[in-house]
Amino acid sequence: MNEPSNEGLIVRYLLGDLSEQEQVEIEDRAFSDAPYLQDILAVEADLIDEYVRGGLYENERRLFETRFLASSKRRQKVDFARALARVAREDVATETVGRRALTVAPAKWWDSFTALLDGASPALRFSFVAASVVIVIGISLLVAQTIKLRGEITQLQAQRREQQQGQQALEQQFAAERARNQDLAARIETEQQQRENGEELIRELERRRDESQTTPSPSVLSFVLLPGVSRSSGALPKLSIPQMARLVRLQVGIEPGDEYKTFGVELRTQGGQRIWSQNSLSARSGRAGRAVILNLPARLLGAGQYELALKGFTGQGKTEDVGFYYFEVLKK
Repeated sequence: MNEPSNEGLIVRYLLGDLSEQEQVEIEDRAFSDAPYLQDILAVEADLIDEYVRGGLYENERRLFETRFLASSKRRQKVDFARALARVAREDVATETVGRRALTVAPAKWWDSFTALLDGASPALRFSFVAASVVIVIGISLLVAQTIKLRGEITQLQAQRREQQQGQQALEQQFAAERARNQDLAARIETEQQQRENGEELIRELERRRDESQTTPSPSVLSFVLLPGVSRSSGALPKLSIPQMARLVRLQVGIEPGDEYKTFGVELRTQGGQRIWSQNSLSARSGRAGRAVILNLPARLLGAGQYELALKGFTGQGKTEDVGFYYFEVLKK
């Protein structure tokens, strides 16, 4: 700040017409520099005197009334100055009865106040001095309190910024945790489906075992599906399944060059509805070549035509179509 003791700068400070940084610099200096505080009080007294006498410009009067008078203590000072000016005018009027009114501008409030004290009684002088001391102390306390409040506001703003940063970190952590939970839920659903398929197969095997002990008819039927048969072919393989059959064993033949880590199958009806699926299957070698062995409940296969899609899983986790097998089921 350039020349902080300049009277015009102090007037702007009192009228609230400075930036926040400039106000803080003036208040810091007033708090630590007693003579500078006296300069502020003197300029304030002159500013009040100018306002009481109506000597301020329009913009200065507007700032004075909207900002300077916002403080109750400052309003008391203005009321006190008005009262003194009224007393001074009454004394001057008494002494100059019958004289021609002077055309010069009236003396400043401080000169009138000094003249009034010179002619006042000792008790009145003491009262004025005591009131002045109270005003000076009050202004000093007001400046100190303002500086303290500014420091508290700065501290609260810093705490608020820290809370906002902490809240943002918590929101990011919550989003990451929610993504992990969604991924875990998808894995659990897949594992549950595979477990249900396995439990269904176990139940069918147990039924087959129980019924094989009482029924001489075969409850497990085995069929072979070879690649290369199209849906439009007139000679689809026919699987004749008795009503008492419980389990159907399908040997799905694969080409020698179909080398995949694991296989998966989907069984669909002629209309495209998926009725059964299984993954993590391995190919087995036999006298007729390599094949994938499937065991599925016989009750899933009603009379009609079916499509079996065989897929291969590579070591990189990619899925590729191996072949499609078509057959027709006949119920006895």
